Amino acid sequence: MSEGVSGKLLTGCAAAAVALAACACSAGSGSHPAPTAATSGTSALAGAPFQSAFASPSSKVTPINRLTGPPADPFAGTPADHWADGAAGIVVPAARAHGSFAAAKVHDAEETTKKLLVAAHLDRQTLLGGAPTAFEKLLTNQQRAEFVKDLSNTGVSKDGSSLSSRIMVTSFVPGSANLIGSVIKVHGTMSARAGTDRGSTVLYISVNYLFVYAVEPPHSPEDWMRVVGHTFGTVEFGNWAQANTSFEPWVQVENDQAGVMCSARDGYVHPDFPNGPPDTVSPTGTPVDPYSQSTAASTPGCQPTTGT
Repeated sequence: MSEGVSGKLLTGCAAAAVALAACACSAGSGSHPAPTAATSGTSALAGAPFQSAFASPSSKVTPINRLTGPPADPFAGTPADHWADGAAGIVVPAARAHGSFAAAKVHDAEETTKKLLVAAHLDRQTLLGGAPTAFEKLLTNQQRAEFVKDLSNTGVSKDGSSLSSRIMVTSFVPGSANLIGSVIKVHGTMSARAGTDRGSTVLYISVNYLFVYAVEPPHSPEDWMRVVGHTFGTVEFGNWAQANTSFEPWVQVENDQAGVMCSARDGYVHPDFPNGPPDTVSPTGTPVDPYSQSTAASTPGCQPTTGT
């Protein structure tokens, strides 16, 4: 990689394949349950997520100085420097009705979506590789059961999709990385629209967010770096089978990670530290910009980036 600025982007099913994590294939944890009879105008929905999240224009990222540890602002010299800190970067839109869904109903769905994003990508216990209970408790019954069942799986299937549901959240390998400071930079958008699935009315909440983490390996602050995650897709609200209420979320969101090792197969985020062990898998293809929200077709695998 160039001057310590990490240059790998792990995308698609090799990185992940479930909800709120990393993958180019369908990102929901398991298949959607069958829709029940519509209640209060809602039902289940099997929607397709966004495709890939990174475009080719190059970001202007200042090379990292390896002679010292992380600076006071580890995001300086990157597009993220002026982004919001943490949950403040996930802005719920002004409430308005969509189709048969009243403004208050839409607002509730957007607030729940924000909670899911915070739990998946900003919860400290989850980020450091601990039990992702904050995210787990927000899932509907069936998706929660599938998430818990597959949490400790490793490896990938024949199509390259991860066998671990850990990729539904951002979790660094326990003991492998320390977060630098308390700030995670966040930038993105959220929107709502009404839709139908098999004749039943449903609500899509579309998300497209970038999360930027400054990390360092234990006892080696001079080897610090940034990891950029891109979360994109939909959280779908409907009347799910086995759900407790007639209006609950089903997560259909994907995540690409930039600055990580291409060989990861356990659902965890493995930072590609400049002075760390060499990766056994090399990135291929045209370099992509990890700081771009643009969505374009992607395939499972690992691509070079323009730097994190």
